[in-house]
Amino acid sequence: MAVTTSAERALGGAAASRAIAGLPADNIRFDWLIALICCAITFGLYIDGWAHNHGQVDDSFFTPWHALLYGAVALAGLVLVVSHFLNVRRGHSWGKALPAGYALSLIGFFAFGAGGGVDMVWHETFGFEEGVEALISPAHLFLAFTGLLIMSGPIRALWRREEGSGWSQLGPAILAFACLTSVFTFFNAYAPIGGDLIILTGVRPEPHSLQDVAGITPFVIQSNILLGVALFMSRRWRLPMGALAFVFTANALLMTWYRVGESAEFIFAINALIIGTLADYLLGGGKAADTRRLRFAAFALPFAFSLGVMVCVSILGNSAWGRGDMWWLIHMWLGAPLMAGAFGYGLSMLLRPPTASANPAV
Repeated sequence: MAVTTSAERALGGAAASRAIAGLPADNIRFDWLIALICCAITFGLYIDGWAHNHGQVDDSFFTPWHALLYGAVALAGLVLVVSHFLNVRRGHSWGKALPAGYALSLIGFFAFGAGGGVDMVWHETFGFEEGVEALISPAHLFLAFTGLLIMSGPIRALWRREEGSGWSQLGPAILAFACLTSVFTFFNAYAPIGGDLIILTGVRPEPHSLQDVAGITPFVIQSNILLGVALFMSRRWRLPMGALAFVFTANALLMTWYRVGESAEFIFAINALIIGTLADYLLGGGKAADTRRLRFAAFALPFAFSLGVMVCVSILGNSAWGRGDMWWLIHMWLGAPLMAGAFGYGLSMLLRPPTASANPAV
């Protein structure tokens, strides 16, 4: 029988202490589980929005739509809490009992629960929001923030690891980015890419300043939300082909579905698929490392996305909506995409500022 010396016991004790103090090992199956629950949370958010847009709610906090949203969040919390306690039993400290990236998700879960109580009290005190009020309500914005803490767990987890590739390794982060993107666009639904652009078709109104503002805002905001997500993702990973097309298209399908008045409006998802595929070609597979290519993509993607939306609006105006072509003149229908592209180019400067060398990348 081997004899263990006091020195060996001390070394073993030190190693055990380091193991207890360390975080649990990374677990791709855990990443996938949380990412799929994030999809359920996002669907819960959108089905609640669908219910509001289709007159399926009343002045009550306790609705089946809220139940779906809060139930999905509760499932995320259950998985995180159970995992935390199991890892504590395995010897990890209370402060380091979840895999890297998920501690903030657990904090977000408890904060979301508190925010749900605040939201209920808010409704009882100030009444229920109508229209855009629901998107700007401080109680709802707090819920959005805490929900984003939960859903960004897979992104934080995969961000810190060695370079991954392929859908099997990066899939959880791609799903989480699709969810986060859809939360961003949901809370910017006062500037939607969709049926509300019907105001730009038919007879040119006089005056039309309000319609111009309501028309140009979606192109600048929504196209650059998509671009910002694409730039952020491509900065860290060699994205597999189809990753950005998936994020763009999934977002467009959700945004169209929960607002849709005509099934033909799903044509906006086709535009998102085309521009997402272009984004994969320009930025995927590590191509974003080329600064000149990055600058071109940052301008071209919002520009092309906006022009594509205008084509969709014209098609719908002449078919499903029956109002005729867009009444915007070239000053607006070309100027709005240029403005969106200019904002995108500025985002690329923030992501990768020009170098200080004699011949900096443009």
